[in-house]
Amino acid sequence: MHLSDLHFGAHDPDVCAAVQRLALRLPVSMVVVSGDLTQRATALQFEQASRFIRGLQARSTLVLAGNHDIPLYAWWMRWGRAYERFADQFGLEHEMVRQAGDFYVVGVDTTRPWRHERGSLSSAQIAHVAGLLAKAPPGAWPIVTCHHPLVPRDAQDRAHRPHRAEEAVQRWQAAGARMLLSGHAHDPGLMLAPPGVWVSRAGTAVSHRLRHGSPNSLVVLTTEASGASATGRGRHAARWDYDHASGDFQMVQRLAVD
Repeated sequence: MHLSDLHFGAHDPDVCAAVQRLALRLPVSMVVVSGDLTQRATALQFEQASRFIRGLQARSTLVLAGNHDIPLYAWWMRWGRAYERFADQFGLEHEMVRQAGDFYVVGVDTTRPWRHERGSLSSAQIAHVAGLLAKAPPGAWPIVTCHHPLVPRDAQDRAHRPHRAEEAVQRWQAAGARMLLSGHAHDPGLMLAPPGVWVSRAGTAVSHRLRHGSPNSLVVLTTEASGASATGRGRHAARWDYDHASGDFQMVQRLAVD
């Protein structure tokens, strides 16, 4: 399950409960959260986010910070202590690797303490992630997740990309990446990008900070038996949107992504 932009402190408890019901019903083996767990990076908001993620009862989690997870009003913490409150709940591992079944996920931190909103990638980060992708186990599907979107859908969307995004996409695609997960824009969508890499942009999962006319949204990746695949297993990405009438998430799109 790919979630993003939880924004605890600006969250909807009813939507939070609906996500937890869906995660338990599926059930979910891995949860990936691509940043903005909180609205204002307070200790209480991080505690709320941590409690929510534990309630999904996934066997594995990969949680990244977003720009909202760096203190804004406690500006003095940006000098050396920017990730202190995040780390209290989720540890100091800014970039990590997790595997669940056929999915091999590499997380990369695009936030910077000195930037309020925009993200960045260093040459060292790009090379490091490429090396991790090259080590993906045979048969596993290599995925990279970060907070800021790497592939724009339109001219306006280009402003959301981190510095060196184009270089990163080209390098990681050459290293074997098959999908990119991101958030930040609160504008959900699944698409196949020009380099031949699938892109999953999650909307805001549980926040009332909705944008672009999009509802609360999340993405679920699955593998299942498939006679059309040479391996006998097919991979799918499904977008789930929150439906106020039923009070639950409903699948609104499902794509084969092999």
